Amino acid sequence: MEQTNMERTYQKLIQETDQLLEENPGVSRLEAFGESLLYVEGEGSFAERRKAFQFAYLYQVQKEQVQPNHQLTPDTIGYMVAHLIQLFGGKSASILDAGSGTGHLAMTVKEQAENAQLSGIEVDPVLARLNANLCEFLEVPMDIYPQDIIEPARLNQVDAAIGDLPVGYYPIEVDGFTTAFKKGKSYSHLLMLESAMTYVKDDGIGVFVVPDNMLEKDNETIKQYLSESATLLMFLNLPKSIFKTENQRKSIIVVKKNFSPLKNNEVLIGDVPDFKNTSQFKHFLEQTESWYDNYTRN
Repeated sequence: MEQTNMERTYQKLIQETDQLLEENPGVSRLEAFGESLLYVEGEGSFAERRKAFQFAYLYQVQKEQVQPNHQLTPDTIGYMVAHLIQLFGGKSASILDAGSGTGHLAMTVKEQAENAQLSGIEVDPVLARLNANLCEFLEVPMDIYPQDIIEPARLNQVDAAIGDLPVGYYPIEVDGFTTAFKKGKSYSHLLMLESAMTYVKDDGIGVFVVPDNMLEKDNETIKQYLSESATLLMFLNLPKSIFKTENQRKSIIVVKKNFSPLKNNEVLIGDVPDFKNTSQFKHFLEQTESWYDNYTRN
């Protein structure tokens, strides 16, 4: 059976990575894979080349264990983020990916919102370089800032921010953030969300992948932030089926820059159906669209 464009590109990426590893035994698989993107000419559409990258990346992380924050955001989550960005009028928006990693989430959104203008900020130098090389491979302009988003940065204001935010504690104590704890280390994902939103224009939105327990009663700092500096629009629990353990479960939060009470329109809180159940998932997307129609009429 003849190989598809995606399969041929995938094979080229694997072969090029193996050759680079053979020639440079001191580099990691991810570093070699990132370099392979500069030497392989992908075949087919944007979606086919992105898929080839995705599967080749997953192959590499099976061969060489990586930390959890180096895992790719699954397509199903990326498509959901893209849907929400487009729902709020972001088809041609300027979008900042906070903690952009390899850039795969931004590219998944770009696949759905072709006219989006992308930028990303990523502190890990290996991932930031991989992100830059992926942009070359997919022929997508994207400004990538290799620094920590929690530290002050000179970034342009954007229409929207996205991010699959890493969960855990920020390594040093910080102040000047509403979401920071009064004592001890604070949660990285809360600090990153707050910091990312400082680069969003007034009334622009943020769509972030966060822990599903983020709004529980003991997380008072995020509640204070959402009552002062941003408006909570949606909190959507992702399907259990896409996570290996209960502790890994994530949700998608949608917030608007600046606080303003919602008129006649409650925050949309719900469970995203299993993506494989097409009828339920289609109905859910229609629910988000109906909510948005009501929201814009307020």
